[in-house]
Amino acid sequence: MTAPAAGGSESARAREHLANERTLLAWVRTAVALMGLGFVVARFGLFLRQLALERAAPAEPGHASAVIGAALVAASVLITAVSTVRFFRARAQIEQGRFQPEAFTEVLVVGVTVVAGLALLAYLIVTG
Repeated sequence: MTAPAAGGSESARAREHLANERTLLAWVRTAVALMGLGFVVARFGLFLRQLALERAAPAEPGHASAVIGAALVAASVLITAVSTVRFFRARAQIEQGRFQPEAFTEVLVVGVTVVAGLALLAYLIVTG
């Protein structure tokens, strides 16, 4: 997105602000989904323990799923905070007519997703 030229129309600036707001809302949706995934992963350990009790098998400790789930929830909080900072920074840049795109939030989400995926894979291999 580029800023309108000096003296640009108000509607162009309004469109840029609305696009910035939609981007923030998309990041919030992503964070909520990640938080939900973290909750499910944390509770997965409880499910495995219950299943072991029903089969009269020794229960595996569910600490790994709780830690991975908590990390996902913490990552969602971090993503929300970073995206909010990005929103206000972009808003100020739009007003000043000098918008500079950033990729930090995207890289953060990709990094969290890769780390979470690898941790879940390791957990499933160990418990499976």
